[in-house]
Amino acid sequence: MATGQADLISNLPDDVLGTIVSLLHTRDGCRTQALSRRWRPIWRAAPLNLEGGGYRLPEQTVSDILSGHLGPVRRIFIFMIKSLPRRYDLRTGHLTVNNAGDGRVDSWLGSRGLAHLEELRLSYEYNTHNNTLPPSVFSSAPALRVASFGRSRLPPNLAVDFPLLQQLTLWMVTLTEEALNAVLAGCPALESLVMTEIMGVVCLRIRSPTLRSICFRHSSHVTPQELVIEDASCLERAKLQPFGTDNSVVTFRVIHAPKLEIFSQLMNTVRLTTTMHTVKILELKGVGHDLDPVLDLSFLKFFPCLERLYICLNSERWFSHPLSKNVRMYVSLDDPIECLEHRLKKVALKIYNGKGPIVDFARFLILNAKVLERMEIGLDGNHDDEWMANEKRKLRVEDRASQDAEFEFKMSSSSFLAHMGMNFHYMSMMDPFYTFFDGYVAR
Repeated sequence: MATGQADLISNLPDDVLGTIVSLLHTRDGCRTQALSRRWRPIWRAAPLNLEGGGYRLPEQTVSDILSGHLGPVRRIFIFMIKSLPRRYDLRTGHLTVNNAGDGRVDSWLGSRGLAHLEELRLSYEYNTHNNTLPPSVFSSAPALRVASFGRSRLPPNLAVDFPLLQQLTLWMVTLTEEALNAVLAGCPALESLVMTEIMGVVCLRIRSPTLRSICFRHSSHVTPQELVIEDASCLERAKLQPFGTDNSVVTFRVIHAPKLEIFSQLMNTVRLTTTMHTVKILELKGVGHDLDPVLDLSFLKFFPCLERLYICLNSERWFSHPLSKNVRMYVSLDDPIECLEHRLKKVALKIYNGKGPIVDFARFLILNAKVLERMEIGLDGNHDDEWMANEKRKLRVEDRASQDAEFEFKMSSSSFLAHMGMNFHYMSMMDPFYTFFDGYVAR
């Protein structure tokens, strides 16, 4: 600041300065105390957002800040907490489980009131049997709206009191069926649930009267699992996919979810056991090694009321297979697929280059979707008019089941294909794949 120039910022009221400081990362907010005598008390009384800004905060620093801060605590992000050492029973040699909970986390959260805490994220640096979250984490947080727990274990005899919690993420968490029930019962306002690599239980049963969105990411590194929606009267969308590049299979069953309209899965990694009459929008990503259920579209029988189908294919797997000689072109008259007969109106498909079973796949839809209104096909690059005309002949566009259907090819402007999907906690019921063709232009 130039000599003699007035310090207008420091003249602002304390509450305004506190709001400004609260928007900074913890390290930067703390440093404002060195600006001048005027600024020294501001940070300690401002709403606290405790986070490292990409750095792991030392445990003693966390303890000092939480014990000495005078203002309300709004957000706590503590990542890479040092994992507790493994302990073994000297007689049996087996790992012992710490059921009491991590005393460090208990001292951070249990010793002060969390009446204003709105967001809490805790995770350890790696998984051990002793990373048990203390019961204090799950109580006395009346304003909490967002929570995330990772690489940890939920304590036994769990009691949860999160009356306003709307978004919950559990990743690499070990729990029991009783603990999951306690979590869902203790979150009466929960709308969005994300679970990744859940351990300790084979069957996850979901019962929540307020849940609108669920994402389950499974892995072959944990016990084969089943996800059952037992009672979720407000559930609108579900997304199931493996964690990373894992192609493990999970069983998905719906008992009661009358509002479920959007379903997303990675092909051949979900075993469906119930027909979902309410689903209107379906996202399919990639394929597994078994192409048969994809080529004959038999999986569509689980979605008789489907109206929109979005397909993002794995180019390496699809294009490495030769064009099938035996794939059927038409649905059997004795075994019709209801959504192709009466419901399916829009199909969006990428990545297409005219090779392998993808041609059979697209042609099957064109020849059998009787009420189709529009089909958009994303190409893997730019192609000339001759190539385009040849592809239309291969796809038999002129013989389409729905003569009123419109077709549009789109080309990608780069080798990078835009990621298709939705933010796991995004709650809008608009078409969630509106970015499906980002990076594409009409051909």
